[in-house]
Amino acid sequence: MAAATDTAMALLGRSRARRVTKTALMPVLAAEQRPGAAGPLLGLAGSWAGDIALLRDDDRAFLVGLGSFLGAHVAYAGSFAARGGRPKLLHVLPVVACTAVTMRTFGRMAGPLRRPVQAYAVTIGTMAAAATALRGPGSGRVVLGAATFVASDTLLALARFALAEKWHRAADAGVMATYTLGQWLIHDGLRRYDAAQR
Repeated sequence: MAAATDTAMALLGRSRARRVTKTALMPVLAAEQRPGAAGPLLGLAGSWAGDIALLRDDDRAFLVGLGSFLGAHVAYAGSFAARGGRPKLLHVLPVVACTAVTMRTFGRMAGPLRRPVQAYAVTIGTMAAAATALRGPGSGRVVLGAATFVASDTLLALARFALAEKWHRAADAGVMATYTLGQWLIHDGLRRYDAAQR
C-alpha cells in the first residue's frame, strides 16, 4: 500500500505528499520484514537516507543520495556474500557486461557527475553479481530483486540525464515501482533464506 501510494504521488507530481509517502517506504518495509541481521538493516538505512536526499532535485542532493545508496548496496552485497558461495561465471558475465555498458553510457551523459555515477554503477553491479551466489529457498527472489533494483536505477539515470522533462513524472513513477518491488524481493528472499537455515 505504501509503495503504491508513493508511486501514484510520483506520477501525479505531488512533491509535498511525497515528503511523507517516500520517507515512509523503508520504515514500512522494515516493520513488515523485520530483518534481524546487520547487513539488511544497513541496506534499509542507507536506502532510507537516499530516499530522503532524493526528495530534492539538485546535484548536491543527487550526490548525497548516490552515496547513501552506494552504502546500501555495499551492505547488501556483503549480506549476499556472507550467505552464499562463489557466484557462477555464467551468471556473473551478463552482470559485468551490463555494468560496463552502463558505466560507459551514463558516464558520458553525466558530465561533471561522471566519476560518482561510474563508481555507483560498479557498486550496484557488484551487488547484483553477489546476489547470484545464493542457493536455496528465497535465492531466486533475491536475484530478481537485485535485477529489479538495477532496472530502477537505470531508469532513474535515464530520467536525470537523457529524458525530456515531460517524461519525468512517468519515469519517476516507474523508478519507484521497480525500486520498491526490488527492495521487497531482496528482503523477502533473505527472510526465507535465513528461515530455512535455522
